[in-house]
Amino acid sequence: MKIVADLHVHTQASDGVYTPREVVARARRLGLDAIAITDHDTVDGIAEALSAAKEQRITVFPGVELSTEYNDREIHILGFCIDHTHSKLLKLLDTLHQSRFNRAEKMVQKLTGLGYEINMQEVRRQAGDAAPGRPHIARVLVEKDYFSSVSDVFSRLLGYKMPGYVERYKLTPKEAIQVIANAGGFSSWAHPGLTGDDRLLAEFIHYGLRGLETYHPDHDEEEAYHYRRLAEEKDLLVSGGSDFHGQNGSHARELGFCGLTQVDYARFKEYCNSIVVKF
Repeated sequence: MKIVADLHVHTQASDGVYTPREVVARARRLGLDAIAITDHDTVDGIAEALSAAKEQRITVFPGVELSTEYNDREIHILGFCIDHTHSKLLKLLDTLHQSRFNRAEKMVQKLTGLGYEINMQEVRRQAGDAAPGRPHIARVLVEKDYFSSVSDVFSRLLGYKMPGYVERYKLTPKEAIQVIANAGGFSSWAHPGLTGDDRLLAEFIHYGLRGLETYHPDHDEEEAYHYRRLAEEKDLLVSGGSDFHGQNGSHARELGFCGLTQVDYARFKEYCNSIVVKF
């Protein structure tokens, strides 16, 4: 069935390849009805995307993807229909922004000690206006021919507890879900199949989780079916998206590769309209 909405999209505001305006134009060319801008730990790309959406006549849902940690597991929480100017949200994101700079500097120092010729100036060049992160460091290492791809860097060097890994600022899923709610939005557990522990869902629902990302490139058909049934059982909204970053290493997938069909999108949009202004 035709995908009409891609609700997991990244831009240059975090670690994507394209500007928010370019992403919106691309979505329009591909025939999508809607996208959600869900950059990592930032809302800096939303204003530009919303402006472009008016010109392109496509719906853009303001969102964010917050990186959290729970019992030594990385959990990503998607926020949808947020007020991207909300003061408490911006305060948290500013803390996360600064922590990304500090973390990147520590990773560069660690990599230098491991014998890699890399410096923060090169990483900042890759990041542009965004806070530097592991993908930007990985791209520098690929450019210097240390590795063949970004995914190779992550699997051998920068992945969790790998030689170049540095611990992140520890935001909890509870804090992420609550700050999203305070900003007028609702949350969805991103790519739960990567965590592989459905027992966490009851606790997240208790915190206020309202959705489950059923459709994602890292979910096979069996997992997508499983999480859809779980969402229905728990009365959660189904969300889904390509996790689009642009044609960039491990994230080399097109907009609309995964997402929602018309029926699921109609329910998603109806819920958004019930809590905020009309989309």
